[in-house]
Amino acid sequence: MKILILGAGYGGLTVAHRIREYNTTAEITVVSRSKIVRENTIFPLLLTNDIQVKDTEFDAMEELKKKNVEFVEADITEINPQSNEVKTTKGIFDYDYLFVALGGAYEENFEKIPGHEYAFMHHTLDGFLGLKKALEEAEEGVKVFVGNAKNSPIEGPSYQVALIAEYLLRNKKGEVYLTTQSPKGVFGILPVDYVSQKANEYFEKKRGIKLIKGVSVKEIRKGKVVLSNNEEVEADIISVLPTLSAPEVVKKAGMTDDSGFVPVKLPSFKYNERIYALGDLAKGMIQAKTARSAMISAENAVTDFLRLDRDYYSQGVLCVMEGGDDGGLLRFDKGKEGVKVALSFGKQYILLKKIYSKLLVNSAFNVPYHASLRI
Repeated sequence: MKILILGAGYGGLTVAHRIREYNTTAEITVVSRSKIVRENTIFPLLLTNDIQVKDTEFDAMEELKKKNVEFVEADITEINPQSNEVKTTKGIFDYDYLFVALGGAYEENFEKIPGHEYAFMHHTLDGFLGLKKALEEAEEGVKVFVGNAKNSPIEGPSYQVALIAEYLLRNKKGEVYLTTQSPKGVFGILPVDYVSQKANEYFEKKRGIKLIKGVSVKEIRKGKVVLSNNEEVEADIISVLPTLSAPEVVKKAGMTDDSGFVPVKLPSFKYNERIYALGDLAKGMIQAKTARSAMISAENAVTDFLRLDRDYYSQGVLCVMEGGDDGGLLRFDKGKEGVKVALSFGKQYILLKKIYSKLLVNSAFNVPYHASLRI
């Protein structure tokens, strides 16, 4: 049995680990652009020097070799579901089963934002390193803007960047602006009003961050951001996350619908009898897309694929925030046990995030416990 996995992120590597755990004979191949994989949820701590780049990365080829999983370092050029083939810069691969985990096309979609060249994207390593340099060189009275493009489904990193920017610029009397797409503010997408009320109070009153609620980024200009309501915000440093979609190579394969994502059956994330679509590119992912959600989609896909006698994981939100000299945790999960909601702030969450990140790096994303409830 030939199993082909496209993408060596949280979802793709979780699939490789979990299938090999239950099946020692299947031929498993992972194809990804680079064998060096980075745990990017910890990238905000690069801004404070709490971690270094080397702390975020591992060699996926080396780690998978230990489990008799082949790793091919190549770009995906064409996916052909009809012929069960995938073309890459290192040749053509056929498969019996395909797991597509190529992410949400961050770079592709960032470049579609008008004026993106005047901003950083706080997702890639280059984006964070550029933002770090700008914050270090900022002059007194600097204005920082952090936000998301329309329908961008991941605001947690923006919250963290805003908090860390406020921390780093206190002695420079800087101002930090943070937009939220929800009119309710921070974590406003959750159906629990007290969460956003408590979070807004923390951001605005304790940290002095200026929230602009119910808007998204429409256009970026030099020294200025144009919001979806046409309001203009002047800023010296601008950092933005784009909306997401399946990558172009997936769209060209005819796998997406009008949403730009791959429609799948939930909770299994099955696209058809031979293909699963995971993580950010899958339609039906919880709105706040996270690394945890990608890993859960992979766990559920493997449960279906191997017909394991276990419950599916429910999708939920778990955001551990780094905020400079303080941190926070937000949890919202629904499952057999009911609804679990928590929001609190404290320095201990920075240490917790560092420990969990190290666990992810040291295990090459092989972390079977996701603190998620079962369906």
